Amino acid sequence: MAQEDLLIKSAASEARALPSNVEAEAAFLGAVLIDNRVIEELQTQLGPQHFFEPVHARIYERILNLLDRKAVVTPVTLRPYFEADESLKALGGVSYLARLTADGQGLLAPRELADQIYDLALLRELISVGRGLVEGAMDTSESVEPMEQVERAEAALYKVAEGAASANEAKSFGAATRTAIFNIEKAFNSGGHISGKTTGLNSVNEKIGGLHDSDLIILAGRPGMGKTSLVTNIAFNTAQRYVDDTVRDGIEHAKSVGAPTAFFSLEMSADQLATRILAEQAEISSEKLRSGKLSREEFQRLSFASQELTDLPLYIDDTPALTI
Repeated sequence: MAQEDLLIKSAASEARALPSNVEAEAAFLGAVLIDNRVIEELQTQLGPQHFFEPVHARIYERILNLLDRKAVVTPVTLRPYFEADESLKALGGVSYLARLTADGQGLLAPRELADQIYDLALLRELISVGRGLVEGAMDTSESVEPMEQVERAEAALYKVAEGAASANEAKSFGAATRTAIFNIEKAFNSGGHISGKTTGLNSVNEKIGGLHDSDLIILAGRPGMGKTSLVTNIAFNTAQRYVDDTVRDGIEHAKSVGAPTAFFSLEMSADQLATRILAEQAEISSEKLRSGKLSREEFQRLSFASQELTDLPLYIDDTPALTI
């Protein structure tokens, strides 16, 4: 009986409409057709794939293509591209393009409309991931590997959170240039030392210009050479600089050369790494901390260091056997 109830509930959920707002899509497209500069002012990376109505997705894709060619986009300039569109004919033909601009309501809040279109698209992607997870868990014909399915689900959910569940989008040269100029400007403002995130070590910063988002840096050395100690220091320095910049100096998050930091440890536990950092900040040897042979003055220094590091955005994951 319970299984039958589950099947009935599943069928009912399938019948529910996916989250969407076709009216918001139409209003946003109308705003863009009235004033092409609306797209330039968007903070959301809105793409054709985020539209629920396929006709709207094709209209928006054509608008972006024409804007890339520095053309002015209006219902008149769009008309030749959609005269043979069968789906548009069901909405009234090319006259639908003119109707999009009829009331101009989208100009009142184009950013909010774009944000809603984007958010609803992510919800639909989340539903797709959930359905795939349920189907994969119920299908035991090939294998029964729950942890493997959990890993795939985590990866899919991460892509949804990043807004890239469909596919990685190609970046235009103009967008890449703006990012490059921003990094160069950051290096220039720092006095020619760093354009990425600081390691806290001036000699390292001068050699590599800091840590950059696209970098994969491998630190190699013989056992006992201090690899973990160096990486722990870099992680702490980056997180501490972020706190100093944003909390103490009032610098914007995007302009800080620090950053919240995640540390994945496959050898040492989180408390062992925390002990190392506390020992360095309190200027007490790790051996004394482990054995508890502390003077009252040393214990007081340790207490002060612990309080100062309470809100440090440094996160340690000591889960063993992590996969990439």
